[in-house]
Amino acid sequence: MGVEISDEERMRRAVITLRSFIRDKPELNRLLLGNTESTDSELRQCLAMALIDWNASPPPLGEVDLGTHPNKLLLIQQAAVQALQSASIWHSREHMPSSDGGTSGDDHAKAEEYAMAINRYQQDYEKKKSDLKTSINIAQSLGKMGVRSEYSWRVYGLQGEEW
Repeated sequence: MGVEISDEERMRRAVITLRSFIRDKPELNRLLLGNTESTDSELRQCLAMALIDWNASPPPLGEVDLGTHPNKLLLIQQAAVQALQSASIWHSREHMPSSDGGTSGDDHAKAEEYAMAINRYQQDYEKKKSDLKTSINIAQSLGKMGVRSEYSWRVYGLQGEEW
């Protein structure tokens, strides 16, 4: 099985995975002057919101956390949606086009693109979440008679580390 991972270490690894998934790395953020768009604290909040979403969505299957979530990929996908929503709100608030000498610019003109991406990702997530929760609910009602489903596959090795 392996060495037990602390909740703090599990969250650290999840943040690294989420940051990689959304490609929020200094070397890729030239317009942000090599900074990240989201802090580790903000990404932890996104992961917490993704867990809240899972736990609050029907059917109720019992509380899960980072260590017990049945599908890490779905968790990261929803946390990414949360991160994009947060960034979209910020870009909408900071949107102020400017022009000078016939040249115009607006480094916050991303809100519409973010909204379209969020919508696509959220729809995909909701379908997969519903299918997985339904599958788990049926399997739990059948007890040991249940048949393994592709929806119940656990993803442990994102970024090569268990978390």
